[in-house]
Amino acid sequence: MARPKRPWWDIMFQEQFLRLERLLYILVAALILVATSVVIFDGARALISLFHQHEFTHGILRVMDRFLLALMFLEILHTVQIVFGEEHHLACVEPFLMVGIIASVRRLLILSFEISHAGEVPLERLRYYLLEMVIIGVLIFFLVIAVIFLRRSRKQGSS
Repeated sequence: MARPKRPWWDIMFQEQFLRLERLLYILVAALILVATSVVIFDGARALISLFHQHEFTHGILRVMDRFLLALMFLEILHTVQIVFGEEHHLACVEPFLMVGIIASVRRLLILSFEISHAGEVPLERLRYYLLEMVIIGVLIFFLVIAVIFLRRSRKQGSS
């Protein structure tokens, strides 16, 4: 069954839309590069000032927070790069899963730091912290399982 011929204006609109989409991806990639550079610079500065602080654990958390945020930005940038190379924009899901894992681990680290350095924590608030940690832990588990299944399916598809 033959496809009906599309009108010239429909084809022109789609071409212009794709050009605009490409331009916006380039703009997003450039802004992510700038943001990543700023975060890495801030992380390096936090690492250098780490030895001059009285609260060493707080400094370590700040350094890890910055570098995990930079990793998230780099994974998002990698996803934008894949969009440029793929015919179908959502053909590769793994970078999204990796960003989710990094963001979840980052939140888990921050939560554990808040619990350990909060001093007297009311029991109700501690329950909320622990519930959030369990939910994030389960989320990380399922994201890792999704990455494993994705890689296995890719290996089976290439064999």
